[in-house]
Amino acid sequence: MNNDSDDEVPHLSLETFTALQEFYREQEERESVKEAISLSINEFNIQEDWQLSQFWYHEDTIEKLASLAVETVGEDGKIALISCPSIYKTIKNKLGKNGEVNLYEFDKRFSVFGQDFNFYDYKSPLGVPRDKSSYYDIVIADPPFYQTNV
Repeated sequence: MNNDSDDEVPHLSLETFTALQEFYREQEERESVKEAISLSINEFNIQEDWQLSQFWYHEDTIEKLASLAVETVGEDGKIALISCPSIYKTIKNKLGKNGEVNLYEFDKRFSVFGQDFNFYDYKSPLGVPRDKSSYYDIVIADPPFYQTNV
């Protein structure tokens, strides 16, 4: 039995074709923006602020923590960093395009990381958005030096 409809080349309507072109254009724009942000993040260096009890990890430690985190959750995993901004860039670069890393940090200089930055005060530990309470595959936390007289 010969079915002629199987031999026909499918055609898109003009509206569907235009919508598809628009979708691909927007997708390409998003990828370009993401790449530009990634480049600027890699070039951005913030120095420790000892007044905020900030002490960055050594490069070997950053690499080890980032590798362990991504190996644990996979390239498409979701990682939260609480008060440990020095490992953000390395984890961001190791994750796949569907992976996610969010930084919860008091120092607003890290807001340059855009939507990945969330203001967080360790004195209010429940200050994480409720919708994120069970969202992450792994959480890495390194709160600042704790003083009982604070």
